[in-house]
Amino acid sequence: MTYCAQRRERQLAAIARAASSVADAASLDVTLNTVAHAVFDATELAGVQILVLRGPRRDFEVLGSAGHANIADFGRLLGQCRRLGAELEMLTAIDTGRPVVIPHRRAALLGDPAWAPMHELMGTFAWDAFVSVPLLARERSVGALNAFYPPGQDPDADAIGFLSAVADQAAMAIDYTELLARAAVDARRAERERFARDLHDSVVQQVFSLRMHASALAVQVEQDDAGLDRDRLLQVSHVLADLSESALADLRALLYELRPGPLRGGLLDAVHAHAARIRSREALAVTVHAPAELPDLPPAVEEDLYRIVQEALHNTVKHAHARSVRVRFTVRGDDLVLEVRDDGHSPGHPPPGRDALGLVSMRERARHWGGDLTAAVSTSGYTVRVAIGGLTQLVARAAEGTAEDPAEDPA
Repeated sequence: MTYCAQRRERQLAAIARAASSVADAASLDVTLNTVAHAVFDATELAGVQILVLRGPRRDFEVLGSAGHANIADFGRLLGQCRRLGAELEMLTAIDTGRPVVIPHRRAALLGDPAWAPMHELMGTFAWDAFVSVPLLARERSVGALNAFYPPGQDPDADAIGFLSAVADQAAMAIDYTELLARAAVDARRAERERFARDLHDSVVQQVFSLRMHASALAVQVEQDDAGLDRDRLLQVSHVLADLSESALADLRALLYELRPGPLRGGLLDAVHAHAARIRSREALAVTVHAPAELPDLPPAVEEDLYRIVQEALHNTVKHAHARSVRVRFTVRGDDLVLEVRDDGHSPGHPPPGRDALGLVSMRERARHWGGDLTAAVSTSGYTVRVAIGGLTQLVARAAEGTAEDPAEDPA
């Protein structure tokens, strides 16, 4: 095999590796680092960087790097150079939507006072030519892929084509991550709006009724100071007490749904309690099936599973016109499977492949712990299924104190 054929084979393998990382990586920095290393391993470049464009000031964040371009302070030093008036060729690539190729860039950069903060770092490795390829996603630039060529190696059309192909994979990863982030924000907003509606439809209306009865009672007392109707007073007082008790119960239920806390009784107790609350409010038979004991999961995992059950049951109540719903936990080896299956036949349930915001939220919670969520319509109803593997590892991480989720509760 000739050298050119070998190089082409390495490049095709790198593109395939980059595409695979876009589909499988758990986070954007992992994905872009994988893409950068795929480029570096398939070429003889001195270094590779993948930078993401951030904010209205068009700052850059390095999320992928390989070779000598793996510089921790690059983003900070780049900001200092911009303030000194340095011209960023990667911005030219981004603005024009075309690759920028600059021969002998190293000498020009090291001789430019505006790049002084970068001189020490960029002068520590051997490179000469520079290429910046824009990352284009849906006709917009989301960043740049920078390639540093060693002396004596000039980028040709084939090399630029390879970098552009890999840049497309990096752009797809950035765009996909942004879409997921927006979907998660929309899901949280929709969840809060639902709680606001529930609060208005239950507690607010009951408090309004309390106020009306209390006002009527006050008017009666003011107008009849000679002789009050004891039976009437007792009747109104009983109504006020009943309304107060109902409003308090609904408020406690809504607050618990909004933030159930550490699930002190464990996941199963919390799910049983939530099922009982639904049975008391809706014409819906909710049953919970589970082993006598579940694995000792980290609290953050338990809370996300509880939220998934909560959202799935809410969708059943809202959309399914179901008569019954079954929540089932199953432990199979090192896997935990959760199923919420109803017997509804409403078209209000989202069909496969068209996620509603609630499904987006549930799916993200499952993926956060390496799990998978599917939702399917059948002739017998609707099923949400979650499978989380590696329970032994999750439990071990919990014992080491590394399985807690530091992020703000998305609900």
